[in-house]
Amino acid sequence: MWKVKYIITISMAILLLSACGNEKSQGTGEVLLYEKEETASGSAIQQEEYETTEVRQETYKEEYYDSAELEYTDTETIYIDDEDAVLDAVKVKKDQKINKGDVLAVYHVETSKTKLQKEKILVQQARANYESGLSNLQNALSQAENELMTVKNAAEKKIKQLEIKKQKEEIANYKKGEKDVIDQEKNYAQLVRRQNKTKLVAKKSGVVTSTGKEYVGDEIDASKKIVEMRSNNKWVLKVKDPDSKLRYNMDVSVRLGKNMKDYQNEVKGKVITAADITGVEETDESGDNIVYVEVSSADKKKYNFEKSNVYVYAVSFAVKDALVVDAEAINQEAVEFSNKLYVNVLENGKIHKRYIVSNYNTETEYLVEQGVSAGQTLAILR
Repeated sequence: MWKVKYIITISMAILLLSACGNEKSQGTGEVLLYEKEETASGSAIQQEEYETTEVRQETYKEEYYDSAELEYTDTETIYIDDEDAVLDAVKVKKDQKINKGDVLAVYHVETSKTKLQKEKILVQQARANYESGLSNLQNALSQAENELMTVKNAAEKKIKQLEIKKQKEEIANYKKGEKDVIDQEKNYAQLVRRQNKTKLVAKKSGVVTSTGKEYVGDEIDASKKIVEMRSNNKWVLKVKDPDSKLRYNMDVSVRLGKNMKDYQNEVKGKVITAADITGVEETDESGDNIVYVEVSSADKKKYNFEKSNVYVYAVSFAVKDALVVDAEAINQEAVEFSNKLYVNVLENGKIHKRYIVSNYNTETEYLVEQGVSAGQTLAILR
């Protein structure tokens, strides 16, 4: 009976405070009667300030979304591999589409007359030495063949025939060495030609990604990039995945538009590389995981990925009819040798402590397996 009177007394005090204009602000700081569910009848009743939230029943989705960029997989860099080369002009510009055989740049080689004369003498000497050696071998063979015609003895004739066969093999092997002489002559001829304008020509079609126009007029060494280019449709989407929600072979949505929600086109994509398959995580400068997504060749041709904002959306897992509770409504306490989770259920103006079981949570939400039901109001005590 004392307990009931006490409650009435507190209730009247609240009414008086309200009448005097001292009402608590809406949403937070309200006064209520707080009674723990497991306390025995007759235990103390206390006042608490609280906010409320509801237990929601919904299809819970663990979502991933972020912007993506194109990373081209078929690239080529063009260099000048000549000594004393001077870049005269770059004939292409960034983002220009080019075809196989198009002229990319023009250069010439500055070689002194002394060096040219020396190279010429070396080439002429190599040719002369080759021709002289071949002539000597051929003369020796001709002489052996003439001598064979005069030999009568069968045994001596057999020996001479073997000698001639060996000489012919020697000449055949010697002639193989002419290739080195020919290569030397070609190099010299190219050196002479490159004193004038020499063209760098594209070996395949693609798009220019950068040029070395700043080197025009300079002497170029083999380390300087003259033109970098890529193939049009040979690329994958590169995305950051800090929370490792994307897994190898996962289906994702690729969206093209202003932003993730305001998009004009959506196509299917698939995660093609991740730490799951390589065993090694690739990270960017900030330490975020990098994952690659592939789209079909047909979609690459149909949509202009190069000129669009690209986004990747995926659902890493979903739970139908899940009971979802805001994380700030979840409390924890030590019970015997373990930690237990509980919530404060608001029923009929009183707060009851309820232990719950959760099988998954994020920083903002918990999925609850046992302990509450959909639509229940929970108090968040401050």
